[in-house]
Amino acid sequence: MTVNDHLVVSFGILVASVPVGFGLVASLYNRLERDHPDKYRELGEPTLFGNRSLRTNFAFLKFIFRREDRALRDPWLSRLTVFSLCFVIAQSGFFLFLWFTVKV
Repeated sequence: MTVNDHLVVSFGILVASVPVGFGLVASLYNRLERDHPDKYRELGEPTLFGNRSLRTNFAFLKFIFRREDRALRDPWLSRLTVFSLCFVIAQSGFFLFLWFTVKV
């Protein structure tokens, strides 16, 4: 495989990861709204496409990176949060890889 082939594959992975990310975020929002309404309100009652502001996005990222799910004692939510954390790190890594390797 050539360098361009690797870039095409990496770009394809990045593009394919977008719907997976939307699904993860939607699952987390739904779980929080249904089972942990106080935490959901604390995060600004975010929705996938509606109530998205910098404040709600940062609150949600803080929730994931600080592992605030642990205090809620919900094993399923914790699994979703860990997977989301790993996913965000991997997706950011792919994006940075493409950013620094693509020469226009």
